Amino acid sequence: MSEIINKKIDYVNKHFKDFSHFIELENFRAFLLLTLNSQSPTNIMAQLGLGGNREIINLPYDPIRNIYFQKINLISSSPTILYVKTKEITEKFLLDKDHEIFKKYLNVNESSLAFRGKEKFIFPKVTDCSTIEDSKLNIKIDDYFHSIESFIGFTQPNILFVVDAKDPSEPDLVFTFNMAPKIPRSSEENVLKLDVFLDDQHNLKDITYIQREEDYSIKYMKGIKEVSHADLYKSAFSLVLHIKSFENPTE
Repeated sequence: MSEIINKKIDYVNKHFKDFSHFIELENFRAFLLLTLNSQSPTNIMAQLGLGGNREIINLPYDPIRNIYFQKINLISSSPTILYVKTKEITEKFLLDKDHEIFKKYLNVNESSLAFRGKEKFIFPKVTDCSTIEDSKLNIKIDDYFHSIESFIGFTQPNILFVVDAKDPSEPDLVFTFNMAPKIPRSSEENVLKLDVFLDDQHNLKDITYIQREEDYSIKYMKGIKEVSHADLYKSAFSLVLHIKSFENPTE
């Protein structure tokens, strides 16, 4: 493999040097958008399209860690926990999707894009115990993309994660989970596969959505307030989530 691609892989691996199980998002709005747009469900049965009530949206809250979280059980690795640190937004267990609380976080077009029927939210209080014994996940790059157009056009990701570079001279790290099944070679193998792109131009800074048109051109968007009702169905949208940290919320 060429020296150029090796340097890019080393740059990605540097970000995940101490990665265990946790991805912290910037705020509750980002977490809510993740939950509503996610194709990375919380259990393997749902990944395979089996079981579950599609009209019920789970927003589990851990009162010990003070986090809302989603637990992703990938076939070839330990669970990954995506979370946001915040106080409880409600003490109720069940809320309708039209409740005033959600209007603080979603505009009309975002609701139209996210909801399809009579969805309701439940707020179970639960603490994940599978990650109490903190173990390192081995990050492996499956595909490296050389342009954001290639990334969006080929993988058609529903969600993109971004680690914004602290130094503007360095690229932002853009990645998705690669959901292709992989059989571990040993019981100790703990691999999480990623598809990645390094954004030297910082095109995704402060961006919340990427809109892909029918001709595969893309548009960067801070929101979807300006999108027409017809465009919601003609275009594809990728949610962009900026990562705050990879810290364990109990530390």
